[in-house]
Amino acid sequence: MVAWLDKIKQGFTWNYKGGVHPETNKQDINCGKPELINLPNELSIPVQQHIGSAGKLLVKVGDKVLRGQALTESQFFQAPPVHASLSGEIIAIEPRVSAHASAIPELSVVIHVDKEQQDAQWPSPLSDEELNPEAICQRVHLSGISGMGGAGFPTALKITPHKPLDVLIINGAECEPYISADDCLMQNYAAEIIGGVALLQKVLKPALTIVAVEDDKPKAIKALEAVGKHDIIIRSIPTKYPSGGEKQLIQVLTGKEVKANQLPIDLGMLVQNVGTAYAVYQAVTLGEPLISRVVTLAGDLVTSPSNYWVPIGTAVSDVINKKLQGEPNAPTIMGGSMMGFMLPSNQAPVVKTTNCLIVNNPIAAENESPCIRCGECAQACPMGLLPQQLYWYAKGDELNKARDFNIMDCIECGACAFVCPSEISLVQHYRTAKAKIRSEDMAQKEADIAKQRFDARQARLEKDKLERKAKHQQAALRRQAQSEDSAKQNKPDPVAAALARVKNKQAASPAAKQDETGEWVPDNQAAIAAREARKAERRAQKEANETKASANPAVAAAIARAKAKKQTDSGESIGESKPSANPAVAAAIARAKAKKQQNQDNETTAEDNTVESSNPAVAAAVARAKAKKAQAQQQSEPTTATNPAVAAAVARAKAKKLANKQVSADQADDNLNKPAARSSANPAVAAAIARAKAKKAALAATEHTDESVDASKANDQDDEALEVPLASEQSVQQNTQDSTTNNNNAKAKAIAAAVAKAKANKKAEAAAEAPTPATVEKPAKKVNPAVAAAVARAKAKKLAEQQREEKDTNE
Repeated sequence: MVAWLDKIKQGFTWNYKGGVHPETNKQDINCGKPELINLPNELSIPVQQHIGSAGKLLVKVGDKVLRGQALTESQFFQAPPVHASLSGEIIAIEPRVSAHASAIPELSVVIHVDKEQQDAQWPSPLSDEELNPEAICQRVHLSGISGMGGAGFPTALKITPHKPLDVLIINGAECEPYISADDCLMQNYAAEIIGGVALLQKVLKPALTIVAVEDDKPKAIKALEAVGKHDIIIRSIPTKYPSGGEKQLIQVLTGKEVKANQLPIDLGMLVQNVGTAYAVYQAVTLGEPLISRVVTLAGDLVTSPSNYWVPIGTAVSDVINKKLQGEPNAPTIMGGSMMGFMLPSNQAPVVKTTNCLIVNNPIAAENESPCIRCGECAQACPMGLLPQQLYWYAKGDELNKARDFNIMDCIECGACAFVCPSEISLVQHYRTAKAKIRSEDMAQKEADIAKQRFDARQARLEKDKLERKAKHQQAALRRQAQSEDSAKQNKPDPVAAALARVKNKQAASPAAKQDETGEWVPDNQAAIAAREARKAERRAQKEANETKASANPAVAAAIARAKAKKQTDSGESIGESKPSANPAVAAAIARAKAKKQQNQDNETTAEDNTVESSNPAVAAAVARAKAKKAQAQQQSEPTTATNPAVAAAVARAKAKKLANKQVSADQADDNLNKPAARSSANPAVAAAIARAKAKKAALAATEHTDESVDASKANDQDDEALEVPLASEQSVQQNTQDSTTNNNNAKAKAIAAAVAKAKANKKAEAAAEAPTPATVEKPAKKVNPAVAAAVARAKAKKLAEQQREEKDTNE
């Protein structure tokens, strides 16, 4: 190890296989102090400009941001934040065209730049006491620094100490044609670069630090040596493409080859770009985040090729504007002429890894010629691959064979395409095949993760199954031990007893049967039969109790009174109750009927219901009152007809309507199931009705058969008069319908005939007299005498017919 480091210190350099010597085209590029471009009107800053993941957005549309203000944040080193390179207002956060050959849109923060630029409050510089590895790494991360040589790997993650480091290499080779950004930076900012290297040394503590510069940059080498330190070696290496590649530079400086699937850190080495060292110095000593970088603008169409400080997020069209000889929308190459790519749109932004923009005259694409198997590509490949075989496999989508030939080790330097006589774009085929292989690897990785989850789940389920089985076995052993102990102590087994109880319960449960729909339902026939038997037993017991109670006259009378009172309270008709064979019961029922009828007589008003009395004088008075009231209602009806013909027609219509209502009343009286007539409000009438009911109750008490009770009911109906409605507004109705059904009662017939005669006489007198109504609600109109006479004659005729019909019925 000591001899190897001594050789490096003594200036030994090694060579690597392959490589080419293209024309550099750097002689006409101005490497003086970089200039600032004009402020653009708009910035489009992608939230992810590095290898890794994007941070969390801190801003929203409409916010005002200052120069250097953080737009994203993250606590993890693999997601360095991005910052606003100019102050202004955020007008959009949306996908915009990316700085990539595919121009796939990437989420970007769009800022409208204002003219008055203001800086945000940057972090204060770290003092000498604060310069420890952890603080430096944290400051590098917060400043958003990532590799500026082209790869874009997060710097804070790369410089975090993991293992002892032998050699720290600062890459200033810049071997690709046209690119002179690092050369300009080393010539003008050599002190800052050396300061950044010292900070990296403080973090990584390497045994040896080398700053490698190609020998075609003498000014840069001289500037670095002027400010260099004793522990930093400034090494000039031969100009050869691609000496600036990480693996090639390590092999040139140390003689060690980084193998496939191996990282430089595995060999104890680390490579950083000079632009990254400069950004680390600015962040630690000044607190300035990475918001701009040096970009080379060159090409045949550029008037004055030079280097410029370009804010991150500036569109390519704004960089090349006013600096071209021809059309500003000419095709632009981002990167060098060997590893760069043609931008599909000049609206793509400048990002942290953009080091060069080349604008040349467009050249017509030549058709590729078939491969002649010359082998030049194999000799030029710096990685020692077989580009010809990789080309065939990539073109035929034989990805497994291409993988076996280490296509993933290709650094896409373009040396093979540069020397190909058939003008085959080999690198494009390799890029396509590598993208497909990465996609397959990602899918396989996801499948492996899913399989691991499945296997873990299966193992967990199997483990749970075994645990449950072991628990069951232990429980069985415990039960067996308990049963043995119980057997020894002559105690019943609790488990066996529980099983026996379950079996008995199942046996006692009703059996199931299938119904008409095919559904199985419980068979409850036994339960139903038992319930019916219990009901029959209760009924027999009740009948026996009633029979026993009926044998005692006092008990029977008490029960009868209770039943009568209950029926009276519930509003049921006592006449409809079942008659009893016991004289005491019958007498109690009769007394209850009389009491209920007397209460109804007291509550009934004379206007609604009128009952004909057995006293002729009383009946005549009642008939006269009814006739007078009917006459008053007749006179209160408005009479509008003045024409005799109209009046006659109205009289006929009223007479017909009255006849129809009388027929309906007769039918209703015939269908009555219980008495409908009520007592008069006259106390004398009510007393007479009460005496008649008492007499009938005494007669019912002397008879012992059901026929006698039915006869008493008939007598009650004979004595009670039916309710007769009064006359309406248009006609006077006759309400003296007799409900008598017993032809043997002569006294009732005589009373009915007297009442009918009195009513007829009274109504005849009322029809002849000129009425003077006293209770009308509004003044009656003038009545035509002819109309009134016709109405009176029709009513008298109708009344006479009704009286004859009643007489015939009674006889």
